[in-house]
Amino acid sequence: MKIRIERLDGEASGEQIEANHFPFTLGQAKDCHHRIDAKGVWPHHLTLEDSREKGIIARHQPKATLLVNGATVSKGVRLQNGDLIELGAAKFRFWLAPLGQAGQRSIELVIWAALGTLVLGQAGLIAWLLTSV
Repeated sequence: MKIRIERLDGEASGEQIEANHFPFTLGQAKDCHHRIDAKGVWPHHLTLEDSREKGIIARHQPKATLLVNGATVSKGVRLQNGDLIELGAAKFRFWLAPLGQAGQRSIELVIWAALGTLVLGQAGLIAWLLTSV
């Protein structure tokens, strides 16, 4: 699964963060997947986990504050498309990233080559039949 988080506050407003490897950690620590420099953000403030059937689960450090759509979260919460996430003074919008079309170029080339071979074979067969009559 691929997600996108959009920063909504401060100088970093409009910044797009994409994640496709989980768990994905946000916080002030240097070893976080995405570092957030804002008041009230803990070193490893939030971890996003891909729970397959349940979707993306947001879990925060026990003493850290997490608000989702303005409501305080005490445990892990399943994120919905468009949720507003607040970590201290930092605000983010959660999105499921749009899926791109899978690369089909090699398959298309094989199909076109096979069709070209078939057309040439038919033309050769017609020419052979016309000369043998």
